[in-house]
Amino acid sequence: MSKANLYPGADRARRRLIGTVALLCLILLCPAEPLRAQSDAPSAKVALTAAEAAFIRRHPSIRLGTDGGWEPYVVATPGGRIRGYDADILDRVNALTGADFQLVLGPWREMLKAARERRIDGLSTSAVHEERRDHLNFSDVYISLRKMLLVAKGNPAGIHSIRDLAGKTLVVYRGNLADEKLARGVEGADLMFVDSIEDCIGAVIGGKADATFDNGAILYMANRIGMPYLEMAGDSGSRLDLVFSVRNDWPEALSILNKGLAAIPEHERLLIQRRWFPGAASGLESGSLVPLTAEERRYLLDKGRLRLCVDPQWMPYEYLDADGRYQGIIAEIHDALAKRLGIELEVVRTATWAETLRAVRSARCDLLSAAVETPERSPYLAFTRPFLDMPLVLAARVEQPFIDSILDVSGQTFAVIRNHALQDIFNRRYPGIRLIEVDNPLAGLEAVRKGNAFGFIDTSATIGYAIRKHQLIEVKITGKLDERYSLGVGIVGADPMLLSIYDKALESLPEQIVDQALSRWDSVETVKELDRALLIKILGGLILLGLLIFYRDRVISRYSRRLEEANRRLQILSTTDQLTGVANRRKFTEVFAKEVTRADRYDNALSLIITDIDHFKAVNDSRGHDSGDQVLIKFAELFVQKSRDSDLVVRWGGEEFLILCPQTGLDSARRLAELLRQRVADSDFGIGKPVVTSSFGVAQYQAPESLNDLVARADRALYRAKAEGRNRVCAESPGKQAQTPDAEAEPPEDDRP
Repeated sequence: MSKANLYPGADRARRRLIGTVALLCLILLCPAEPLRAQSDAPSAKVALTAAEAAFIRRHPSIRLGTDGGWEPYVVATPGGRIRGYDADILDRVNALTGADFQLVLGPWREMLKAARERRIDGLSTSAVHEERRDHLNFSDVYISLRKMLLVAKGNPAGIHSIRDLAGKTLVVYRGNLADEKLARGVEGADLMFVDSIEDCIGAVIGGKADATFDNGAILYMANRIGMPYLEMAGDSGSRLDLVFSVRNDWPEALSILNKGLAAIPEHERLLIQRRWFPGAASGLESGSLVPLTAEERRYLLDKGRLRLCVDPQWMPYEYLDADGRYQGIIAEIHDALAKRLGIELEVVRTATWAETLRAVRSARCDLLSAAVETPERSPYLAFTRPFLDMPLVLAARVEQPFIDSILDVSGQTFAVIRNHALQDIFNRRYPGIRLIEVDNPLAGLEAVRKGNAFGFIDTSATIGYAIRKHQLIEVKITGKLDERYSLGVGIVGADPMLLSIYDKALESLPEQIVDQALSRWDSVETVKELDRALLIKILGGLILLGLLIFYRDRVISRYSRRLEEANRRLQILSTTDQLTGVANRRKFTEVFAKEVTRADRYDNALSLIITDIDHFKAVNDSRGHDSGDQVLIKFAELFVQKSRDSDLVVRWGGEEFLILCPQTGLDSARRLAELLRQRVADSDFGIGKPVVTSSFGVAQYQAPESLNDLVARADRALYRAKAEGRNRVCAESPGKQAQTPDAEAEPPEDDRP
């Protein structure tokens, strides 16, 4: 047997090495081209005719009137800026065409009059109306919305469609011609006209009217002004197609506007939509924004933009390039958070991490992009939940063998980045280890290469990035440490409102956004220019070193992967019920502690559902334990399918299951339990007669009670459900404390494990 066959995959790896060498040789023969770290190019400008270009020169600004009450289409900030969906769309049109379409705010009826008299040049947030064609032309549709019916919370009038408005009072904002036309077509409805959107909201909430129409603005404003007492009752059966209007003696303005609208890429249009429409009232994708309170959204609106301090030299996680642009893994994550929050970030430029921390301490920024929470930082920073958790590694000279533990080389000197939390971590855990400070990863690796330090400690991505970029063939990663970097966003001044906002933003951030950023920057090429003479020298060294260390590194790498996979499987086994695949008691205890902390911190509701299968002992006795196991497995699968992603399904023991429901009050949890009870009763568990049913008990967490107290109260409600005939849901009354069930409430013996 040849040596190659002793190592599975060695031939493939050798071919890959040969291919790499061939590619490097090809590069030597080809002209060197700069390589970009990011491939996204800005949208191309549209081509204008000579007449259109001349029109822009004659009319440097084009003013479109709108109403300041049309949030989120138009949002007037305290500083006088105009933001919102319309503003963002026109910004893109201006950037693509070179025109300057501007928004002018005022009462809508005054804007209509000003447009007719040509004191302004057109309208925004308007619909196509034939009666306006004598003085206006209409652009292509820039957003299309379903008109929804809005009613007071609980829908007291029982309105579900436009047919239900007969005999009811419908309130309409006077001046909204589209709503007025639609309202006058509703048979049997009593119409009420008011002068503002706030009056519409007040009429419905106060009971003076039964319903109103929403076109994406009313529900948004109700939540923003702290009156979230409206809900959608159904589709009105009508759509609202919004257009821009321009004076009809300016055909060039209309064609420029339409060209700009058509040139906006679909992904940019979707990003703008997601920024300004948080709910389904607009007919857009729901759940794309962070679920903030009205007070939190007002806070962001008042702020206007947030100042962000970053590490300017921590590639590939984050850095400022030569032009001052913020790039890297963490930069992409913050860009995603800003879009989900609908805010702008202003990056504060610094030269080093130490300078960044000085800027944080002097409150020159609102946020610190990413840092590890340490006691030394607590006086001037509060930290969100971690959004990146990275292993730390050790880089040493290439001849150094693999290091299992840093304690094996504790007498050596190690380089770390100045003022990074790593220094505090190691001083506490390994007080005898000698550390020297460097300003950036390159300086740390150079200290290793020159022998001034035995090793440099940082994350694998940082060290690998620096080695590739600076072609440091004398150093390599030689060990993985037990310590990890858990990075959260730092809130300067420990502002509780901003901390809550960013905690919610990170909670709602899809994992794939972080995964995509990590994978994109882990493989990004950073060499912008190749020195061919240097590359020829390096090439020979690479080939020789590659052949010498290839097999050893492959074996070590394979062993490390197997070890990591074994640890991952062990972690899953330790927190998962082996029969049903749902969480076990240990996992429940961990998650419960976190959710209680979150509930206490943000005053959120937290509820618990407990259930077991009725007459399960009879199933085991009559059908056998294999059939009983089959019922348990399908029971757990049904609960996982019908509960939310944020809920935790737990096998508590035997046929007893728990469901932990974060941000859920008692009534909502009871409705979920009733839905699950019905699904169980309607499901075929494959055992024939009798039909499988289940009983449920529900309780809401009451601070500061313990896990045992909450489970006991939910269990008492379950006992009541059993005592009252099974196949039902009982909830613990709010405010009652846990008690031991009375003896007479004990269910029959065959129902308990």
